[in-house]
Amino acid sequence: MTAVDPYARLARIYDRIMAGVDYEAWADYVEAIFRRFRRRPRKLLDLACGTGSSALPFARRGYRVAGVDLSAAMLEEARIKASREGLPLSFYRADLRTLKLEEKFQAALLFQDGLNYLTEEEDLRAALAAVRAVLEPGGLFIFDLCRPGQRTAGPGSPFWAEEEEFTLVGETRYSPRTGLWEVELVVFARRENGLYEKFIEHHRERDYSPERMRVFLEEAGFRCRECFPTFRLEPASGGEAKITFVAENPP
Repeated sequence: MTAVDPYARLARIYDRIMAGVDYEAWADYVEAIFRRFRRRPRKLLDLACGTGSSALPFARRGYRVAGVDLSAAMLEEARIKASREGLPLSFYRADLRTLKLEEKFQAALLFQDGLNYLTEEEDLRAALAAVRAVLEPGGLFIFDLCRPGQRTAGPGSPFWAEEEEFTLVGETRYSPRTGLWEVELVVFARRENGLYEKFIEHHRERDYSPERMRVFLEEAGFRCRECFPTFRLEPASGGEAKITFVAENPP
């Protein structure tokens, strides 16, 4: 039986849903981290790259970029966008937990809660080992970590978004007991014939504390260089809703 791509229907409207994300600002922040650690990498690996929006700014700046994602539909959108701009990006379909690539990279990036989606510790350990295996010695792994337990919105917090081609209604639930954050999205997407298709997306993330993530990184052989409040460059206190880690594959 062939596994169903959970993003197959979402891929074509994903960029509209994420229109508020400033990917150029993300690239600026990553480059600030590179300068902070006196690094000048040229080969970047964008993990869970989705439709390629996070990879494109780096390619425009002259980096050699490869993107990896599990969704074939999302990668197809990424290839179309890269081709439209004439950018020489490479895209690979792979599971983060079993990732294997022939070449190695000087930095790997993973944003938008990528590791939070690995809710089982054995999956997280497998992913960290796989990422380290595709990094050159001294390479950096930069990723963000969502802390749903630190968010101010209460349980069952609803949200919605509406544009000409879709309407989205969502609700979040967080359990302090299990550390699981669940998001349900009900999407009404407009088809070419003018009718709307309804589909439901379920997302589940685990709230990993910074201290626990440091342990996982060290167990995988990484050296945790720093932990920042996202978009800032001072040490995190641990109470932030989103944190950016900088880990190194030791030389």
